[in-house]
Amino acid sequence: MAAALASASRVNVVVGALTLAVAALFWFQRDYTTQHGGTFADPVIIVLGVLGLVLLVLGALGRRVGADTEELERMPLRGLLLAVGLLVAWTVALPYLGYLVGGILFFALMSLLMRTERPTLKGVVLDVAIAAVVVGAFYLVFTEVLYVRLPELGL
Repeated sequence: MAAALASASRVNVVVGALTLAVAALFWFQRDYTTQHGGTFADPVIIVLGVLGLVLLVLGALGRRVGADTEELERMPLRGLLLAVGLLVAWTVALPYLGYLVGGILFFALMSLLMRTERPTLKGVVLDVAIAAVVVGAFYLVFTEVLYVRLPELGL
């Protein structure tokens, strides 16, 4: 149990530090073209940074994050690193693939990465269908409701 708690604490420190770094990256790269452009974005970035800091501190102190009744299982640090690598690859590919194609591809690959059992054809088709619906819904909300331009296919 102590080894699982130590492993969970390391993962919490890593995830907290990554979350804090992402929030800082967003904060320093923000550039709003309108007076109220950051009305929604700034509080979200601040909350993201605070939550990352809290997770980092709790992990450093060795405190358990989550329900006390759950048995901590070994945290898949390899899976976390793969997920971060996939996120970076999606970000790099975004100008070339666009939001729709890149988002669906990223979402589907991430769902395959998160699977604990061997993927089946039916499961993969379902993952791609769900990815298309979710990414398409976000695309419509951003482009048609919020009037935010998202990257288009640039090949």
